[in-house]
Amino acid sequence: MKLPEHFQDGGPSVEFYDLRNAGVFGSPMDGDVAFYLAQARRSRGPILELGCGTGRIAFPLAAAGFDVTGIDRAPGMLAIARGKLRANPLPSLRFVRGNMTRFSLPQRFGLVVIAFRSFQHLLTIREQRACLEQVHRHLLPAGRLIVDLFDPRLEFCAPDAPAAPMGRPSIHDPATGHDIAVTVTDRRNDPLAQTFSERWRWTVTRRGRLVRRVDDVLRLRWTYRHEMRHLFELTGYRVVAEYSDFRRSPPRYGAEQVWVAAPA
Repeated sequence: MKLPEHFQDGGPSVEFYDLRNAGVFGSPMDGDVAFYLAQARRSRGPILELGCGTGRIAFPLAAAGFDVTGIDRAPGMLAIARGKLRANPLPSLRFVRGNMTRFSLPQRFGLVVIAFRSFQHLLTIREQRACLEQVHRHLLPAGRLIVDLFDPRLEFCAPDAPAAPMGRPSIHDPATGHDIAVTVTDRRNDPLAQTFSERWRWTVTRRGRLVRRVDDVLRLRWTYRHEMRHLFELTGYRVVAEYSDFRRSPPRYGAEQVWVAAPA
């Protein structure tokens, strides 16, 4: 049985995305919106977000007065983003369906953001290079690119490694009265390709009674710091800054990789 692809094929990972990620949610992403806003204020020109999802980053940027374009290849994510935009119109915000490895837009940008580990959905080096090259073509000469990845923890990268702990509690949806829990029931690692595939099981209950249970699959590629730095060099960038979180802490094993790069 072929399971739905996380985010791309709709389903619970899209349906519950905003609910799970509402507000400050106690994860390595804490403070990322404020970080991107601060970077945007230093940029000149419009902003492009690749892998924009439902607009968690794009909406605050546009609300702060920036001209923002969001690109995503998942129809379900864009449907939610556009629904929110209809409810709260922002003339400076638009959403476009596209692939971050081969998009083409009629403008160049002062800031390009690839937030919340979206770059890791590119499962080959060829795809990663294509994305960085396309971004380079769309950047203004003084523009900046920000990419967020997780820094791989080696105990989770071996062929028989267990799934990384979820670290997030079940959530309650006040609109429906449902409680939503998610667990990782299976993980397959390919250390040669530096990819993993996780089976996520979503369980929806109401007052303790099962409403539905759905599985989907998350596939990501992990990238090491030295490898990412080399990718930037190969595709015509210089690294401006490298952090391990959104408080601008120095690089640290097993945390985040927050890269700020510019055309070389």
